[in-house]
Parts: sequence; structure tokens; C-alpha cells
Amino acid sequence: MSAAERPAPPASVVTATAPSVEWSFNPWRERPLRSAAAALIALGLCVLVLAARESWVLSLALCVAALATLSPALTPLQCRVDDDGVARRGPLGWERRRWSEVRRAVLKRGGLSVSPYAKRHWLDETRGLHLPLPAASREALAPRVAPHLDCHGL
Repeated sequence: MSAAERPAPPASVVTATAPSVEWSFNPWRERPLRSAAAALIALGLCVLVLAARESWVLSLALCVAALATLSPALTPLQCRVDDDGVARRGPLGWERRRWSEVRRAVLKRGGLSVSPYAKRHWLDETRGLHLPLPAASREALAPRVAPHLDCHGL
């Protein structure tokens, strides 16, 4: 049976897919004071670790841990919302949440936050994912992200 002879799927199966939305977020441009404070704190933590005069391996691991903890305030992010879910790329690679894992999504002025919990939960910060929206394109991005949330009942 050729493609032209195949019956079309029922209307209930066909779903309109919204185009994927991608943007970048640079914390140094958006929140320079917060980024500078995070850099100073990371530097201070590394100085404290080095002042303890432990082994170089331990000191390096602790400095990397301090930088990784503060990296959202220091490094640019690439964000993406598509039919599969939401994703954010930072210095350590891509972090992704599929729509099947998301129980709650909140689109507000600061960005899109998704969570695996249906109600606010104390683990939202660690188990969820936050995709910040840049101030310059916030008004244009929010209406493009909303259809993805609507398609998944969020």
C-alpha cells in the first residue's frame, strides 16, 4: 500500500506540534552583581581550601566542587524547549527533563521552572530544572514557550 492510499490517522491522534524554542542566557550580562559576588565567593572558597594545605588532589577537587556549585551564576547557558522536553546546557553538559518526568511547570518573569512534583516541594531546586529567560527577549520567548506547556497539560 502506497503512502497515498493509506488512510489518514484519526483527528484525535494527530497533535499539533509547536516549533522548538532555543535561547541563551548570560548571567554576566543579565545579573552582573550576582555573578561578580559568585566569582568572589568561589575565589574565597578556593583560597580557604588552599590555606588548609591539604593534598593537591583534594584541594583541586574541593575548588572544582565550589566552582561547580556556583556555575549557574558564572557561566552562560543554552536553553531549549521542544516536543521531547526541556533542556539546559551549562559548563558540565546538557541537563534534560522529558515531558513524561515533568509534573509541574511554572512560566514566570524570571524563566521557566519545571519539577517532577505536582505541588511545591522542598526538592524542587535540586530535582527540578530552571531555564532563565533573558530580559531583552523575555516578552517574545514566553508566548513561544507556553504552547509546549499547554500541549502537555502543564
